[in-house]
Parts: sequence; structure tokens; C-alpha cells
Amino acid sequence: MYETSTLTTVLIGASVTLVTYIIWYFYDAFQYWKRRGIPEIKPAIFPFGNTLNLYLGKETFGEVFSNAYLEFKRRGKKHGGIYYMQQPIYIPVDPEIIKKIMISDAHYFPNHSMYISPKDDILSGHLFNMEDREWKTLRTKTPSIFTSAKMRKMYLIMQRMVDPYRGWLDKFCETKEAVDIKSVVSRFTTDIICACAFGIDTNTLKLENEELLYHARQFFDYQWKLSKNTVVMAFPRKLLQAIKFRIFPKSTEKYVLDMFTDIFNYRKQNDIFRNDLTDTLMRLTEKNEDEKDYTGENVIEPMDIKEFSSQMFMFLCAGFETSSTTQTFALYELAKNPDVQSKLRNEINRVLAKHDNKMTYDALMEIKYLEHCVDETLRIYPIFPILVRGCKEDYPIPGTDFTLEKGTFVMVTNLGIHRDPEYYPNPLQFDPERWTYENSLNRPFVANLPFGEGPRICVGKRFGLLQTKLGLATLIKDYEVSLSDKTTKGFKFVSSQLILRKEGDVWINLKKVKS
Repeated sequence: MYETSTLTTVLIGASVTLVTYIIWYFYDAFQYWKRRGIPEIKPAIFPFGNTLNLYLGKETFGEVFSNAYLEFKRRGKKHGGIYYMQQPIYIPVDPEIIKKIMISDAHYFPNHSMYISPKDDILSGHLFNMEDREWKTLRTKTPSIFTSAKMRKMYLIMQRMVDPYRGWLDKFCETKEAVDIKSVVSRFTTDIICACAFGIDTNTLKLENEELLYHARQFFDYQWKLSKNTVVMAFPRKLLQAIKFRIFPKSTEKYVLDMFTDIFNYRKQNDIFRNDLTDTLMRLTEKNEDEKDYTGENVIEPMDIKEFSSQMFMFLCAGFETSSTTQTFALYELAKNPDVQSKLRNEINRVLAKHDNKMTYDALMEIKYLEHCVDETLRIYPIFPILVRGCKEDYPIPGTDFTLEKGTFVMVTNLGIHRDPEYYPNPLQFDPERWTYENSLNRPFVANLPFGEGPRICVGKRFGLLQTKLGLATLIKDYEVSLSDKTTKGFKFVSSQLILRKEGDVWINLKKVKS
């Protein structure tokens, strides 16, 4: 009896000590910004910090940081700090500080600081996650894929997907069924990226390669899943690597390796050269004295087939998902705003009349109101609502007496900036006129960041915008769109994802425009 009582006492004592330590640990962690004299929003509750609403499903990841930005802006602060669980997060507000972090002082913030473990989780080692020397080396090789001349050539390939796309749209016009527009647009963009970047016809618009679509969707479902990123933020990377933590499932990894190994071998065996993304990355798998790193001095160590496949997969997923989501949000707004839709259609027809009614590359670039509609969509719905940077060394914050410590996470919240009423009055109103030359002059340079900025700006920006414009122009020219009753009332983002997705599908009605 005595021994049992003693053991119980010891266990209770140990439990109390452990709980006390945990409480003290979080209490001490939550003093971080206060100790440094930086404005803060007090943590709501242990152990969530300022992210309780995220885990209750009331806010998305992007909205947590957007709302914090807007609160600091309301208080008249240049910046502020909050907590993602126990992790201190720095949020710049002043446009000059944002500009410094993103552009002129970007060498202090070279990495996204996302989880990467290419040895055990092959698909995590893609360009977006890569860091330092490896990232710089690959990043210097990729811009040549997206030059103006190559965009014109790719546009000819993109146009091959227009007729199958129209076929889907005509079918829904005939049956008068509402269409889940994201599901159709995703096929359009998947076929485009695979044809332009990989030289293969996936024909998802013809209901082929459904498995490809499934695994491509897994990229964003897993890379940006809330539960995964909670683990990444809560624990040191070295610990996660030691326990072989994975972002991507092995089934997707196997599918990707098989697919891109086949593409690689087919081109090798048949001596195929198309001067595209695939060729650019294939060159980096060979030891070549002419292939130098970003310094221009050292010969690049060749990629293996796993690294090659990881990069190819990233371009596939980024190319199809971001553009299809942007088109979906644009069509949602155009369906809600028939006057804007009508003006866009008239502008498309006016420009095409000057180009023999053909949607040429030059004609598409001339439709300025289309560009304004895309810009306005990306303002309200930036697909990546935060731009994450890791502070690599102590950084004196310009215009202040504060120094940001090495290792601190920085969240530049483009969602917050894009919805800042100082820059965009009535920020939730869809108004493409904000993007006329005259109106754009009234805003600071960093008030528009849908693709990021500085060295880490999205390398595929031009490609994404081109296929987005083609898809929207093709649809709006020949079809009227309106929201179906199947579209959920109100608007809410999916809270379990870091990227912006509407909760519930966007269902639209299509009606053929009379010629």
C-alpha cells in the first residue's frame, strides 16, 4: 500500500512539474515581441497563440495574417508581431519595409523556409522549397523558358486546347446543366501545361489521364495542408527530418517518378529536343563543363532522376492549379457583375475585329480590360495569400530602432495588402477600373503582390497569366455566365488549406452568345 501511494505521489508530482513547465514555456514564448518593444496582438489562448480561429475553422491561414496586418494598420503601426502557436511571426505593414524585405534587402530573406527533405520526401525538394545555393543555381536556369519569344510559340500550342474546351462548354449550353467550372478549367490548364512544358498530349479534356489529375491535385492538398504545416511550424526541421516526416504520400511519389522517368527516357532514346522546360531540366542531369552555377564559376552538380521528377511535378501542379483557380474566381465575379462581363465581351469583340476575328497572341495582349479583370481577380483572391520569408541573419528594420533576429519568420500578407482600404477603397468590390494607368499611379509599388516580388517572384508568372487570359477570353467571348443556385450562398474560404479556395464549388450557368 505504501509503495503504491509513493508511486502515485511521484506520478502526480511529475505530471504537475511537466504541466507547469509547458505553461511556463508558452508564457515565456508569448513574451517575445513584448520584450523587444514591437507592437503585438496578444495571444488569444494557450497553446494556439493568435491562431485559435484557424483551428476552429473560422479563419483561413491567409486571413489570420491578413486580419493582423489590417489591425496593425488601423493602429497606425509600421509593423507588428503575432504568434503561430509558440512561433513568433513578424508582419511588416509599412510599404517601404515591405519593399526592403522583398527586394533591396532580399539577401537577408532568401528562403521560404518551408519543409524540405529531398532524401526521404523526394517531392518536397522542388524549386519553391529549395534554399540558398541550390535554389539560386536552378532559378537562374529557368527564366529562359518563359521569354517573350517562347511565350509566342507556347501560345500556338495553347490554342490547340481551345476547341476541346469549347466542346465542353457547348455541351453544358445544350443540356442547360449547371457546370462546376473549376473541374472543366482544371482540365484545360492541365492539357496546356503538359503540352507546353513536357511535349505530351494528356487529353484530360477528353476524359483521359484521370489519375494524372488526381495526383496533380495532391500537390496542393498535401503541400499546403493545415495539419502538415502545423507540424512544420511547431517542430525543428532537423527533428522532422530525423524521424523521416513526409509531406507527400508514397503513392503520389511513385506515380510522379514513373511518369517523368518515362518522359525522360523517351526523349533520350528518340533524340527529341524541343527547347522547352523538359529540355532545360534534362540538361541539368548531365555533367557539363558549360553549365555553371549562379556565380558563373562552378560547374553544376548534375541532378538525378528523382530531382528532375520533383521539379517537373512542381511546374505541372503550379501551372494547372493556380491558373484554373484564378479563372474560377474571375468567372465567379463576372457572373455576379453582368455589367463588367458585358463590357469585357464588347472589348474582346472590338479588339478581335481588328485582327480578322482571330484570337492571336497580339490580339489577346491588346485586350486591356481583360488584363484589368485578371488583375482585380488576383487582388481580391491572391492564390498564395501570404509570402513567407525566413530571416537568415539579424536584420535592422529600416526606419525603426528594432532588429529582427536570425531565424524569425516573416509573413508579408498580400491578402491584407490587397484588401487595405487605403490602397483600394471598398476593397471587396470587384472593380477592374482600379487598374487603369491613372488609378495605378496612386498606389505604392508593393500594393500589388499576387506573384510575390524580388528574387523569389514566381518564375512562371508570364505563362500563368497567358493561359488565364486565353481561357477567360475564349469563354466570355462566346458565352454568358451567371451563378447557378447550386453555388453556396455567401462566400467562405476553405480553412484547412493555406492557398485560397472557395468552400463549395462554383457552379455557373452558360448561355451561348448570339453571333
